[in-house]
Amino acid sequence: MELSRDDALLLQAMEEAMWRPETRFDRAYMEAVLAPGFTEVGQSGRVYTRDESIDAPYQEIDVVLPLTGFRVEAVCAHGALVLYTSMPQHGTRGAAHRSSIWTLTDRWRLRYHQATAVDL
Repeated sequence: MELSRDDALLLQAMEEAMWRPETRFDRAYMEAVLAPGFTEVGQSGRVYTRDESIDAPYQEIDVVLPLTGFRVEAVCAHGALVLYTSMPQHGTRGAAHRSSIWTLTDRWRLRYHQATAVDL
């Protein structure tokens, strides 16, 4: 199993879109991208549902783009694992190792995301 270069670039763009306020807080975009049953485990360990993620209030996002150490691997015929480290633009507090599982049906959808805080 191997992802095409186009799919890898698309997944990077979609993952980075989750860090851009104009897409992260766009309800229609989030409803289209988050898979039914989406779950996120935040840095604190708190679990967020799909609805909570879609309904999250607007906030400033402090992250360096492009994402640091970004890599993507096929895990099955229609699934990919994305790994990277989110780095804040201002200071080092809030850095996290992150993993996402994306599934391909009619389009790529984010199924699961987890963040683990890291000291830099």
